[in-house]
Amino acid sequence: MARALICGATAAPAKTVVEMQVPLSSEVSTYIPISRIEDLSDAVYGAGLEATQMATGHLSGGLAFAEKDDVICTSGLINGRVALFGPLSQKNITIGIGLTLGAGTRHWLNDVETGNVGVFLPGDEHDSLYTPESLYAAVTLSAEKLEEEAALEGLVLNRRVLGGTGIHHRNLAPDALARLRMSFQRIHNSCMMPGDADVVRALLAAVISHLARPPHVPNGRTHPTCHGKIVKRAQAYIQEHLSEPISVDEIAAAAFASRRTLFRAFADILDDTPRAYVRRLRLHRIRHDLADDAERACTIALIANQWGISDLGRMSGWYRELFSERPSDTLTHSRTSPSRLARAA
Repeated sequence: MARALICGATAAPAKTVVEMQVPLSSEVSTYIPISRIEDLSDAVYGAGLEATQMATGHLSGGLAFAEKDDVICTSGLINGRVALFGPLSQKNITIGIGLTLGAGTRHWLNDVETGNVGVFLPGDEHDSLYTPESLYAAVTLSAEKLEEEAALEGLVLNRRVLGGTGIHHRNLAPDALARLRMSFQRIHNSCMMPGDADVVRALLAAVISHLARPPHVPNGRTHPTCHGKIVKRAQAYIQEHLSEPISVDEIAAAAFASRRTLFRAFADILDDTPRAYVRRLRLHRIRHDLADDAERACTIALIANQWGISDLGRMSGWYRELFSERPSDTLTHSRTSPSRLARAA
């Protein structure tokens, strides 16, 4: 996993939602010290917030970021009194947890407290005032990804369940809050975001567990056989359009199912999500072409583009995770053992 670490200002535990204009690859962790008010303009990755220092004195703390499979985790420790204003993301949802919030911390001019969970929909303005030693953590991801991750847990967390932008009516459970606070305090004390994905998974799991609900089971409950038929129709559509852009809505329409039912069917039958399944098939097609005599003259990037994956960095990470080798390793191996992979695919 790639990692960039920058450590400087000493920090005590903190809170805030953060995102920085530091380029993040598919799997990366970064820690950045806070020394000037400008450092907080991206208090959530890529947000570009208007940051105002509300008291004299030295500003310190740190911003920690990690990304795994299109989910960005952000944590901030703010040692100073600052105001932040502006949307956290124009296209993704951000969900933040106040791990340690002192008296006088406010969102939309209303008091907030430790354990509060804030939901920020795409384009909606974040208006906050943080007091010294505020500590927070947040996840930023697409609505589709959030729904998929909840479905893998057998839960529902779509836009309707999530509601609008604002502070959730329930605080995070004390035991979950304590675990997260300890983890993120350790990160800020060491000035280092862990290189593994555990912190991302733990934060996302806490958010889903807090906000999602079990699916409603109607009287005419869907029989598992119906799930099989839904997956079969979805697979046929995916195979036919694998080299083209494919959305979950298009797959659901082809399978004659709602998005929620499609997720449940894939989880039940394949233990997978529709999007992850599409990616898996595309990676196999890329692997086949890397070992094919007719395609070997093409570059890895060109072959990946032919199968609908344009981000070579992300593709390489997914490929290594699935096959335990890099695309270049497959290409090298195919040159020494011609056509074996191509025949097996």
